[in-house]
Amino acid sequence: MKKVNILLVILTIALVAVSCETYDDYNTDRKTVVGFITPTKNLNNIPEGGSKTDSVSLFVSDISSSARTFTVITIPVDTLPTAPENYTFESTVTFPANTREAKIGVTAIDNSIDDTRRFFRLAIQGEANVVSGGRSLVGVKN
Repeated sequence: MKKVNILLVILTIALVAVSCETYDDYNTDRKTVVGFITPTKNLNNIPEGGSKTDSVSLFVSDISSSARTFTVITIPVDTLPTAPENYTFESTVTFPANTREAKIGVTAIDNSIDDTRRFFRLAIQGEANVVSGGRSLVGVKN
């Protein structure tokens, strides 16, 4: 009987401790997170003196009833950076109304690309109500 009383006390304490959780912060306003779904992209076999285009995917954390546009920027890479003359990308991304995914085009241009893979990194520019999410590392090589 003594063991039953101990078990009842432990069970009562467990129920009280577990039921004390609250989710008051769930409905608070959060900043919109915008980032890249494609963490890495390689643009290979760029024609000599030519160019090659591919797309990278992006996401937004919340859905809006209107289209939204965000600015795409480059940020420095630690190793083997490529010269800015060797790439272009769409400087903005627009998410249509009621969607959470979009794509932008990235183009490698063979101005001074060689057989060594070199990189540049894309990110979303943060703003007052926007947080930059995942980034995309793009490699270019002949």
